[in-house]
Amino acid sequence: MFKKLMMAVMCGGVAMMVGSGCNKADKAAAKEPAKSEAGKSAGVAQAPAVPAVDPATVLVAVGDEKLTVGEADKQVMAMLGPQAAQMQPGQMEAMMGRFRQQAAERFVIRSLLNQEADKRKIKGTDKDLDEAIAMIKTRLPKDMTLEDVLKRENMTLDSLRSNLVGEIRIKILVESEVPTNSVVTDADVAKFYDEQKERFVQPETVSARHILLKTEATDAAPVKAEKKAKIDGLRKQLVEGADFEKLAKENSDCPSKERGGDLGSFPRGQMVKAFEDAAFSQATNAIGPVIETQFGFHIIQVTAHETGKTTPLAEVKDKLMEHLKQQQQMKLFEAFTAKLKKDAKITYSDLAKPAPEMPMPMMQGE
Repeated sequence: MFKKLMMAVMCGGVAMMVGSGCNKADKAAAKEPAKSEAGKSAGVAQAPAVPAVDPATVLVAVGDEKLTVGEADKQVMAMLGPQAAQMQPGQMEAMMGRFRQQAAERFVIRSLLNQEADKRKIKGTDKDLDEAIAMIKTRLPKDMTLEDVLKRENMTLDSLRSNLVGEIRIKILVESEVPTNSVVTDADVAKFYDEQKERFVQPETVSARHILLKTEATDAAPVKAEKKAKIDGLRKQLVEGADFEKLAKENSDCPSKERGGDLGSFPRGQMVKAFEDAAFSQATNAIGPVIETQFGFHIIQVTAHETGKTTPLAEVKDKLMEHLKQQQQMKLFEAFTAKLKKDAKITYSDLAKPAPEMPMPMMQGE
């Protein structure tokens, strides 16, 4: 909660880039691998295991300021939160190298900004602190007060204000170098929309449920005929008004049986061709004919069918305008921090040297 309170002060514009948060790529990487209906794992590429490192090892130094491996690992665990417990065995160790690099880069940027704020003698005023506290209060859940949070975190209002000073100094510094009033014209937005039009295409989709009686290539003809007769009987029951969900739970061989056969919504290209052709051609809510795929015999019921469409520019104009402004601000911020890096003494350990393809992550103000 304390980090979220601090981020409330840093939210908005480029100030979000220097907070102590976890970027989207980190979160996605920490998730459990996705599974398709066919049970195929999308998986996460496994990096080599990271050997044990002395926590006192200096990961990176900016002048006299140092970040140790132990401190970086604590930051990583705090950012991942409950996701850490959900990671598969060995996944944390395999990814810790990348997480440490990102923690090191955040430390470098934050240290450089603090040092620059010191050089410029930037100080937050009481008014700045009052505004920060007011902003925090607006971001608390309706059933929670600031006093509740401070008590839970074993903090006082004075200690919170003291911690906020550093955040405010960085915010003032960044906003002096990266104006928040970037100019983006309607023509800029239209150009971006035209160049990225595929992003705004919503494909045709269907929502469907099914019952599968699985067959094997080794099934003898009588066995296969028996399964075909059974699914024909199930279809007859459905046509006569039987409950689809109940029959699916009792008879289907697909894992979706636990959801009454529900496959959710899917576009073309995700299912095998015979299944897709049937699903996209059936009338909504009709009980389709029995079809056969390499998995077995299916009964499909389409519960919704959405035609594909392109979202018009008018509907996304405001969001695109904001996106392009943030892009401009990011470029200015990166140019500013690159200059600070050039003029600073930064010592990376081998564990912290940034990979060439890894940009400085943009922080999220959660």
